Amino acid sequence: MGKKLFLLVALLALTLSVPAFAAVENIKVSGDILSQGIARDLSLGDGLKNGNINDARHALSTQTRLRFDANLTENVSAVVRLLNERLWGSEDTTNTDIQLDLAYVEMKEFLYQPLSLTVGRQLLRYGNGLIVGDPDTNQTATANVAQLIQDLSLRKSFDAVKAVLDFSPFTFDFIYAKPYEGTTWIRDDVSLWGVNAAYQWSTFNGITEGYFFGSHNTHDGNQNYVTIQVPENQSTTYVVGGRIQFDPIEKLMLGLEGAYQFGDITVPTLSDGTSPTMVDATTPREYRHLSAYAIEAMAEYKFMTKYDPKIGIRYAYLSGHDDTDNSSFGGWDPMFEDQAMGEIINILFPNTNTNTVMLYGSMMPREDITLGLSYVYSQLAEQYSNLTTYSPARGPAIANAYQVDRNDRYLGSEVDAYALYDYTEDVQIKLTGAWFIPGDFFEKSNDEVAYSLRAGLNVNF
Repeated sequence: MGKKLFLLVALLALTLSVPAFAAVENIKVSGDILSQGIARDLSLGDGLKNGNINDARHALSTQTRLRFDANLTENVSAVVRLLNERLWGSEDTTNTDIQLDLAYVEMKEFLYQPLSLTVGRQLLRYGNGLIVGDPDTNQTATANVAQLIQDLSLRKSFDAVKAVLDFSPFTFDFIYAKPYEGTTWIRDDVSLWGVNAAYQWSTFNGITEGYFFGSHNTHDGNQNYVTIQVPENQSTTYVVGGRIQFDPIEKLMLGLEGAYQFGDITVPTLSDGTSPTMVDATTPREYRHLSAYAIEAMAEYKFMTKYDPKIGIRYAYLSGHDDTDNSSFGGWDPMFEDQAMGEIINILFPNTNTNTVMLYGSMMPREDITLGLSYVYSQLAEQYSNLTTYSPARGPAIANAYQVDRNDRYLGSEVDAYALYDYTEDVQIKLTGAWFIPGDFFEKSNDEVAYSLRAGLNVNF
């Protein structure tokens, strides 16, 4: 009897092991490696406060991603992607740390045929990335990324739950995400929730989207992250908006997105003129009603001739706060944006209180070479009447304090150019240059051109 029982157990174990081995064999491995040489000077001259000068910096970096896709059943799959971003020669525990970039399970036809559910660390992006696209905005990154390349970080994932109802051509996405988990107070977390409804046109390559998102504790009136609040008061931003994009003719693309924000936001100073201490639970905070809006428009024309040339224009207006208005706050909250009109403009200024236009174009002189050029003009939507020095709240230029003219809105202009060479189908070589010419917003002591030069080799496998 003992031998029969042993044989039965052995056969059962062998039977159960077959699906396990089949699942392991069904894992797909992929990834990419991007190595770059970077030279940047963001100082705008020597007129930085207290002698804090960030002159030209040169470095080499490598960003590596390794992805595993596993199809467990017909309707169940899992994805894990690992990420490392570091400067060459940096060998401490931070720079050699492996980040968990993606880790989610997707279940299709979950309880109901049109419903799919995705749980875990995943990519979320809606519209043109105006509101949801990057958990810490694309101006910065986690503390594990060197300051020089924080705006270049590849990590865009959210810890989230997403439910999708697919009634083609209508699609409804319901999301709840936790970009930051606090430890001090019950309500010191940063959270995001909302719904996005999309309609895919049957003609004109068109799409229409409408959305509603809400978030606790994203930014204060100075665009600094607010992650600690007393339990009874909490900054909350709500946003409602929509987007439309279509090709009226084969050569032309048109797009428009608009959104309105409301809720409550922490103002930079209290009514007595003092700055609130965000970590002090006994210090009263001053909250104002948020009322802000954003409008973005774009057009792109492809000539369908030799060299595949195309030209385009983008315009963005993000409302700012009139600091003489003490009744409400009108500055646009960037929330979790993933946009950049210009590389250096994106480093120096947050995605708020700007009136910006970009002209761009590209062509392919050979089938394996692409050349591109863009020009960006940016100014403030509202003047900062009490500002004499300006310091970016985060990102590669966070250490700088620029001397500014509070009576002028013209931030500056930027020229970006790139050359892309497809060495093979999986290997690309790219040269990128960006030059920012300071406007009258900056004093003469900070009127020198800033630049960012990059040469990169990217391999996909």
